[in-house]
Amino acid sequence: MKDFGIEKETLSSLAVKTIIDLIEKDVFKIGEKLDAEQKLADKLNISRPVLREALQKLEHEGYIVRKHGIGTFVISKTPILTTGIEKLDSMTELVKAQGYEVGTIGVTEPKIENDETIRTMLRLAEHDRLLFFERIRTADKKPFALDRIYMNEKYLGADYYSKYAYSSLLSYLSSVQDIHIFSSQCNLFAENASLEDAMKLGIVQNEALQVLEQTFYSNTGDPIFYGKSSIVNNILKFHIVRRR
Repeated sequence: MKDFGIEKETLSSLAVKTIIDLIEKDVFKIGEKLDAEQKLADKLNISRPVLREALQKLEHEGYIVRKHGIGTFVISKTPILTTGIEKLDSMTELVKAQGYEVGTIGVTEPKIENDETIRTMLRLAEHDRLLFFERIRTADKKPFALDRIYMNEKYLGADYYSKYAYSSLLSYLSSVQDIHIFSSQCNLFAENASLEDAMKLGIVQNEALQVLEQTFYSNTGDPIFYGKSSIVNNILKFHIVRRR
């Protein structure tokens, strides 16, 4: 009968771990150009094809970038988080599932807004008040997303800012308000970072950001809140599965 045991670790996966370790220890520094492939392979005591396989995986995970005719450069100490955009998950749970410590900083106190487009989107009545606040999400203390959130005041308790602002918003709605988010209408596009957003996210002005714009709906079909998340490219990326 065929043995279904776990395969032994490949040379390329060991090479990946070794290079990541060297990056984390600043032996290979951020922004530094790596040695030519043959020289690097010799230093790691592996073949060039094995190194190429390792470099391909490291580039896919966001540690390095390879520029044709120029060389290979280290760009990050942390892997890119990837997720299918078709699955609605809390950003907190998504990042936790990748083994990161999730954090929230820079939460602003909710204030009243009068954006008529968003009021209409959320089906607010004339007497309803629209609240707005911002927050910055972090992975291992590194900012990766700036959230701008708009919500009917009736869904945000008076103690939200003092007690729940630094936790998952979807969890808050479910456990405290008994509102269960079932779906979202989503737009995904690119946008250059303004000076203000760049400073909040610790990046340079005009750096490309992924923008995830969503209106969240309850299981009864009611629009609960609108959110615009500006996401740093080297921390989190989304993929989409398309079928015919």
